[in-house]
Amino acid sequence: MRAGFSGRAFDYQTLRAMAYTTFGGAEPGEVLVTAERIDDGDTESWHREWRRTAARVERSADEAMDGGHARTARFAYLRAHNYYRTAEFFLDTTDPRRRPTYERSRETFRSGMELLDSPPGAVGIPYEDTTLPGYLFEPPAGEGPFPTVVCLGGFDSLAEELYFICGVPEALARGYAVLLFEGPGQGAPLRYEGLTARPDWEHVVGPVLDFLDGESPVDSDRVGLVGVSFGGYYAPRAAAYDERIAACIAFDHMHDLWRASAYENPRLAEAVMRAPDVLVDGLASLGARFSLEARWLMGNSRWVFGVDSAAELGRTLREYSLSDIAGGIECPMLVLAGEDDHFVPLGLAREFVDELTAPTTLRVFKTEEGAEEHCQVGNLRLATGVIYDWLDGTLANGG
Repeated sequence: MRAGFSGRAFDYQTLRAMAYTTFGGAEPGEVLVTAERIDDGDTESWHREWRRTAARVERSADEAMDGGHARTARFAYLRAHNYYRTAEFFLDTTDPRRRPTYERSRETFRSGMELLDSPPGAVGIPYEDTTLPGYLFEPPAGEGPFPTVVCLGGFDSLAEELYFICGVPEALARGYAVLLFEGPGQGAPLRYEGLTARPDWEHVVGPVLDFLDGESPVDSDRVGLVGVSFGGYYAPRAAAYDERIAACIAFDHMHDLWRASAYENPRLAEAVMRAPDVLVDGLASLGARFSLEARWLMGNSRWVFGVDSAAELGRTLREYSLSDIAGGIECPMLVLAGEDDHFVPLGLAREFVDELTAPTTLRVFKTEEGAEEHCQVGNLRLATGVIYDWLDGTLANGG
């Protein structure tokens, strides 16, 4: 399924932005008219036009607030957040426009959250010598403690974006408390404190669970993890080491980062592993000259993982594997996969499931369902329905 660009990078990110229509974070017309103004492969026009749309929608939110129309303002702020997030996406990590665009994204999201009937609490989770930022949502009806879903992102997502892709409104309607947070290599911790990614995310999720144990809305015996995208590595990794996790969802699967990147050309990947660093770096530079996706991936990877070269990145990626760890997961697992996921091959999902010994459900989304892409961004209503139906049968009933 394509959104109108010939290049895969722009096309997928446009589909991603449009997907949040399901939970109030976009309107198809706004997305499509913005995309029409963008020259395919031109990251300057991408930033300019998405920021233009975001600013226009934010102004409409402000006008609605001035007119006393809080509900209209709420949805406009949430859409502006998504469009600012999208405008930031392809900026170079050193671009001076990156931080202010990110900050507008975060602030418009918070403006929208303040207008919910039950606004979330902003939280700071103690972690090493700092705190991790997040949002804790409580269901509007019923008495706690509630079964709780912890949503965590991956390689490029923000805690605010998780509100849409994890379908937080659906979770709340079903009686779940929800925590969204950012860890090292993500969002504010990466941008403000320079905290880069780490493979041992049990040491990130552990403090999060410690924090939740003291929160009154949370039933600490019924906590499930939803790991989005690269979070499909982080969440199962934590589940393998922490028995407090009652259920875990890989949305999508991401159990071996190096093998995912090398899946289509394993012989080339093997040769690269043996090649001198100078050759690996040269090949990566050449690829980045001719491919927007390769250029963005290399730049963002260096930032997220805190590496200086393509050769070092290759060695780092090999640390992110669950192949010798998956068997230690004891809680029920739900593994989601798209049959045309251009980031993570479907074959790796089946290998991951074969390595798991815990009760496991694999759900493969088909092209005919409009959900075949990474994280099912073409049909979030279907994907989140699968997620929360599964949790209703596991986590909500005590596992």
